[in-house]
Amino acid sequence: MTYNTMYERLVDQSGNKVQGFIAYGLYKTAKREWVRKFEADHGRPPRATEVTAYVSAYTPQTVDAFEAQARGVLTQFAVGIVADARPEIVEGTLRGAFWKNVFQAIAANAIYTVALLVLAIVLAAAGIDLLGVFETLHSPAG
Repeated sequence: MTYNTMYERLVDQSGNKVQGFIAYGLYKTAKREWVRKFEADHGRPPRATEVTAYVSAYTPQTVDAFEAQARGVLTQFAVGIVADARPEIVEGTLRGAFWKNVFQAIAANAIYTVALLVLAIVLAAAGIDLLGVFETLHSPAG
């Protein structure tokens, strides 16, 4: 049997490996269904040349359809995860987690501002003129 490059087309060339693996799984499911139908119709498994002909019949548009279907599967999965987590998100927000996070962000910014002021004071005490350095860097001549 000749080598089938569908894995490379669907997984290796995909920008999203998870999506590529799902697309490859969809391809393998379609191929498996084709083999089963072939066996039911002909009373025998397909020959290697028949499988090769089946696989080579996949056009770029067919490969794109597997990728689109895989994107749909991932989207459904993400929507389900968010829907499952929604009650906990709402509960956390209503319990005050939102305001707690707001106050933490304000505190972090205040600490950052104080640190910058301390740094500016230390540099000024060391004789370094920050505004002078900034003006020198951004002057038209400099």
